[in-house]
Amino acid sequence: MCAALRNRLIFGASLVVSACTHTPRPPQPTAMLAKSPAAEVAFAPIWQGWHDRKVDIAVLRDFLRQFPADGAAPLAKVYLAFALIDQGQLAQAGGVLATLASLPSGATRDLATVAKARSLRLHHAPKSALFILRPLVGKIVDDADREIFLEEIALSAIASRDDDNALAYLDAWLRGVGEDNRDRVRAKITEILGTLPRAVLENTYRTMRASGGATSFSGETQKLVAARLARIAVDTNDAALARWLYDVSAASATEIGGDTGLELSELASSRRGLSIVLGRTVGLLLPTRSRALRDEAADVVRGVSWALDLPRGVGGGVGVRLVTRNDGGSDASARAAMEELAGEGASVILGGFDRKSADRASRWSEQSGVAVLLLASPSPNHMPKTTAFVIGERVERELEMLTHALVDHGTAKAAFVADTREDEMAGKAVEAAGSGLALLAPIRCDVALAEAKKTRFPVTDWLVSGAEGWLVSGPNGCASDLLRDVRRVLADSPRASAERPVALTLEAGVSPRDVPNGIVVLSASAGLVPVAASRPEETGDDDMRVFMERFGVRPTYWTAIGRDAGVLVRAALSSLPENAVTDPKGIEERRAIVQAGLKAARLRLWTTDEMSIGDDRVLARALRVVTWKSVPNKK
Repeated sequence: MCAALRNRLIFGASLVVSACTHTPRPPQPTAMLAKSPAAEVAFAPIWQGWHDRKVDIAVLRDFLRQFPADGAAPLAKVYLAFALIDQGQLAQAGGVLATLASLPSGATRDLATVAKARSLRLHHAPKSALFILRPLVGKIVDDADREIFLEEIALSAIASRDDDNALAYLDAWLRGVGEDNRDRVRAKITEILGTLPRAVLENTYRTMRASGGATSFSGETQKLVAARLARIAVDTNDAALARWLYDVSAASATEIGGDTGLELSELASSRRGLSIVLGRTVGLLLPTRSRALRDEAADVVRGVSWALDLPRGVGGGVGVRLVTRNDGGSDASARAAMEELAGEGASVILGGFDRKSADRASRWSEQSGVAVLLLASPSPNHMPKTTAFVIGERVERELEMLTHALVDHGTAKAAFVADTREDEMAGKAVEAAGSGLALLAPIRCDVALAEAKKTRFPVTDWLVSGAEGWLVSGPNGCASDLLRDVRRVLADSPRASAERPVALTLEAGVSPRDVPNGIVVLSASAGLVPVAASRPEETGDDDMRVFMERFGVRPTYWTAIGRDAGVLVRAALSSLPENAVTDPKGIEERRAIVQAGLKAARLRLWTTDEMSIGDDRVLARALRVVTWKSVPNKK
């Protein structure tokens, strides 16, 4: 029984440990006192400065010069050692501590031991520091000395990776200080908790809550640990942890306080992390990072809705339910959004409008087991293996085809307009591969307008630099703005009569009305989308003709991709029951049905001549170049 008690810390105001020993308790240690009135007067402000945490090294050195043999000199040396350590002068502090090696038992020697422990910890020997500190548990009485000791034993335990005991020491430290110092110590402990592993905090806090009022940890320490876990839950978008904190442990938004409490409440009430497949639900992850991506998202929504016959709710006869979330523009927020879509019951998600977002969507899909149709092609190292599917196109293939088309059109040098860094790198790779086309330094689609009444793109500078044409890899708004600037420059150059080519990727397709005279368009094309059509009768596909009649325009590349994604998921979801399932086996079975349905679907698609996704989980497409010119203006 006594051995068990000796191994247990019972925390009180002075960290008392009652030993199960039959020997008399040693006398209470006392500090060494000044021997003369002059020394006592000189030492009084030093002692007060120690208690106020305002030790002055110069004053200490002056005292030791005047009273080197006084009874208070050893304690002054201990204070000096702490001050030197706090300033990073460890070698000098070590020299001072060396002069105290033969101190008699008492409060001054105990405090000197704490100083030596601090030096050992800062010399990367925390276990040695912890070893010499543990015998002092319950011995130090002075308030200021006890706080220093409690702080040091907690920090040494943390540095020694003795994380479980570290929390107990931190709790003792908080209990052991007076009200005047509590706010300062609470702030320090809050900072220290930020360095502890999540697993230690979570396991200890779960134990605290499970034991109810029987825990040895103070309520204040429990609140600090709960607040730290709440911050972790919010920062990592861990809805499961948030729900446990909020619902099970009763860590309310009021208790946590501030923005973290409100964010915890919102996260706990979200659908993130829930496991459910609800009927025939499809999720759509929408980008928010730029206006161009938001425009593309709107086109995709139009195509998906067309394929699912929404919002009329018929869903092509299969009752498909569409839920959407914004990706937030970061990895963490996108992951949280996809988890929410899965929590809403989606068994398949559409997302990945550019390479970066396709990479993270592919990664999440492979980790979560939820099917994701990637609307853009991811990086080679993020190509799907088990659950995701690629229905978008690799920009490298398009640029390679278009550069050769420019060369075949007699172009030796072209200006290059790119939307992303990936576009720029792909253009450089194609140029380096020896296509025969020289590209000027790329200009981004979002280049700012330099001056009023000036063109946004440097068309004149490009022409002066020898550009004979343009290569555009970006949204159709980018291509339209470029052609508008080209029109203005060519209108001011009557002698510029030579026909100049503009090569456009699939997404950069423009209306014939946007193309000025003197420009020939070399447009990437795939599938059924009529890149040069402006009227419904100019397409041979009935579904597309009806679309153009309803909306008055031909579908953009992103609308067509959205439509293809819609018909694929409609086919894959058609055999799912309409009820919800939450048990792991049922969820796994329904997700497997969706995977099999996506692989087996054979449909007429808009963006490719293929009718199904390949065995490599990629929707293949044959690319071609369509050459066309502007429609003459009719007056």
